[in-house]
Amino acid sequence: MRQYNLLFTSLSGEMLGGGQRSLLLLLERLDRAKFRPFLVCPTEGGLVEKAEKLGIETKIIRMGSLRTPNIFSTAGTVFKLRRLIRKKNIGLVHTDSPRQALYASLAVRKTKTPLIWHVRVSTPEKKSLDRFLYNRSRKVIAVSRAASLRFAGYDFAPDKLVVIPNGVDLTQFKQPHPDRKLREELDIEEGSVLVGTLGQLIPGKGQDVLLKAAERVAEQAPEVKYVIVGNGNKAYRNTLEDLSAGLGIKDKVRFTGYREDIPQIMSCLDIAVLPSTSHLEGLSRVIIEAMASGKPVIATDAGGNPEAVEDGKTGILVPSGEPDRLARAILELARDANKRKRMGEAGRKRAEQLFSIEMNVTRIEKIYEEILCPPM
Repeated sequence: MRQYNLLFTSLSGEMLGGGQRSLLLLLERLDRAKFRPFLVCPTEGGLVEKAEKLGIETKIIRMGSLRTPNIFSTAGTVFKLRRLIRKKNIGLVHTDSPRQALYASLAVRKTKTPLIWHVRVSTPEKKSLDRFLYNRSRKVIAVSRAASLRFAGYDFAPDKLVVIPNGVDLTQFKQPHPDRKLREELDIEEGSVLVGTLGQLIPGKGQDVLLKAAERVAEQAPEVKYVIVGNGNKAYRNTLEDLSAGLGIKDKVRFTGYREDIPQIMSCLDIAVLPSTSHLEGLSRVIIEAMASGKPVIATDAGGNPEAVEDGKTGILVPSGEPDRLARAILELARDANKRKRMGEAGRKRAEQLFSIEMNVTRIEKIYEEILCPPM
C-alpha cells in the first residue's frame, strides 16, 4: 500500500479554539498506513507541541496579513511553502483559513499539488477572495450547511463543495458524574446551577450578552452561577470583568482563562450556553461537546448553530444579542432539572448519530483517496 504525504496548515500554532482542536483530532486519527502528515504553523505554541508529540514533523512559516499585504514577504512565504512541498514530496495540501489557503494556493500553482480548503465560518471576509480560493481548490469542505451557503449564488462547480460536520471524541465526553474537585476549585457550592460558556474572549462570542442576561437571572434565581472559559483579547476580558462588577454579579462569575480539561469542565455544567452575536459561526465545537456530555444547550440562532441544536429537544435557540431572551431560557432550564436531563440525553444521542470523530475522519480520508487515487 502506498503512503501519501499530506501537508496541513493552521491559522495558529497555539490551541486558540475549535479549528485547532478539530485539526488535532484529525491528525491523531489519520490512517498512518495511508497518509503521512506534515504541519505548517505561523507560530510556535500548544498545537505545534501536541503535533510533535504525535510524531508529526512541523515547520514554522510566518504568513502576513491579507489586509496589509507585502509583496516581498508574500513571495518569501510562497517560496518556503513551495520548497517544502517539493522537498517532502507532498501529494495534497489541506488548509483552513483564507489566509492559509491563499498562500497555499499560490505555492501549489507550479507544483500542481491538489489543494483542499476547509471552511469553518459562515461569512466570507471578501467575496472576491472566496471566488479565487474556490476556483483554485480541488475540494472545499464546509463544516455546516450555513458555512456552505457563503458560496450561494456563485457560478461555481457544485461538485467541489461537500459538507462534513465537525466531530468529537465521544468517549472523552461520556462522564457520568460531575468532577466534584473541579467544582470545588471553581468555588461552586452544592445546590448551585452552573451555566458555562467556552470559547475565545472576543466580542463576537457574546460573553457580554451572557453577563447582561445573568444580571436579570440573579433577581429571580440567585442559585445560578457562571463559568466563562477561554483566552483571547486581554482588553475584552478586562471589559467583561468590569461589566460583571458593574452589574453586581461579580461573585457569581468565574473567569478561568484557557483550559485543556474541557471534558471535565463540561461534566460540571448544568447548562451550556453559546451566546454568539456573530454569524461567522460555522459549526460550534462547544455545542457538539456539550451535547456529547449530555448537557442541554442554549445557543443563539447564528450561523450553523441551528443545525446542531434541535430547538425544544436538545436545547433552546434564542435570537443573538438579546439578553432578555437569553435570561428567560436560562431561567426555564435552571428551574426544571427534568427538562435539563431530557434535553441532555437527546443531545447525547444526536451527537452519537451525527458528530463522532470517527465519521468525520472517515469522510475526510475518503476525499483524500478520491483525489490521490482516482479510479482508472
